[in-house]
Amino acid sequence: MIHTVSAAILLLAMFLQTPVTSAQSRTSQPQRGQRAATAKAQPPMTLRQVIESLVTLKNSKRVEDLISKSGVDFQATPAVLQILKDMGASAKLLSMIPATPPPPSAPSPALAGPLTVTCEPKDCLVAVDEMYKGPTSQNRMTITGLRPGESTVEVFADGYERLTRRVRLEQGKPVDEKFSLKRSAALLQQSASASLLKAVATLGGTDGFGELADIEGSGTMRWTNSAGNIEEWTMTFNKRIGKDLSTTFKTKEGQCTASIVGQAAKQECRGGLKNSGEKIAEQGSSLLLSYQLQDVIQALLKRPLIALQTDENRLQTADGKDSYVFAISNDGLPSGLVYTIGDGNAPIQVQYSDYLKMANGSYPGKISIGRVNSMPVWVFTFNTVRSKIAGARR
Repeated sequence: MIHTVSAAILLLAMFLQTPVTSAQSRTSQPQRGQRAATAKAQPPMTLRQVIESLVTLKNSKRVEDLISKSGVDFQATPAVLQILKDMGASAKLLSMIPATPPPPSAPSPALAGPLTVTCEPKDCLVAVDEMYKGPTSQNRMTITGLRPGESTVEVFADGYERLTRRVRLEQGKPVDEKFSLKRSAALLQQSASASLLKAVATLGGTDGFGELADIEGSGTMRWTNSAGNIEEWTMTFNKRIGKDLSTTFKTKEGQCTASIVGQAAKQECRGGLKNSGEKIAEQGSSLLLSYQLQDVIQALLKRPLIALQTDENRLQTADGKDSYVFAISNDGLPSGLVYTIGDGNAPIQVQYSDYLKMANGSYPGKISIGRVNSMPVWVFTFNTVRSKIAGARR
């Protein structure tokens, strides 16, 4: 309070350096020769005049009357209001002082053009510069009100890897950013397991697989010889539990038999195929045994699998020196595999098609084997396939 009074006294000293004409003269009756002059409007009162009037009149109401007639030429800053209050000004007098006009508003900041974020293959959540913007709708979101310059855009979705990208935004220029979401490793493993189990169920489940453990069938084996010509042999086969297969191939020239039990293999040809057909019989039997569908699936069930990012129906082994890529069609039936050994040769490609219905399951009526990006060299086509286990059960 002492500081406030001192400031007021100092200000008064500045204003009252010259003799002050009594404010009462403002209210005295004009002389006869002055009537025309007093009719003129009074100029606005200065801060000095208001303070003089408060000091000399010692009556805030009378000063209010003076201000109501002529107004003031100053504004109600906090310092001015405090001085007038210290001089005895009433609340009404203080309210008659015009308020200080607000400072001019700052110019609107420059804004970047709209940013459109697109997520594939599904909707995602979007954040810009660590500020959450919400989910996309139909894979898209348009964001406005961003400042020009570099911004960090993040997109994320359940089961997919979070993606972050630095984006350059320019004033008034629209920007489109597309994000291709990648499924997380955990989701890829779950998807692969689900797809493989679906294939097992489509093939007949455990009952169907039980049928395929001991089967016999008939059909043809078509193969391409070293001269590029296609040859065809009729065949019968007997596939027993485990690595156990016997085959019989016949042509007009003769016939060959082949058997594989564990690691032991044996071939015998007669007639025109003797000494020429053994190698073909061995290769054909070995390939037919190696890519029995039920055995391939049993091997895959024991290995870690992941689904491909681009196709959840294509499964890939995630361990070992060799690798499988196993394909499942939309109906749940296996359609083929690509087997890579790492021997420098092109991967082996096997196609399964034309399924035959069995008692509880299904067996591919056609198995085509060759190299990737080449025509199949070996094609096995079956007319009949029968399960000896299912027959024994009946």
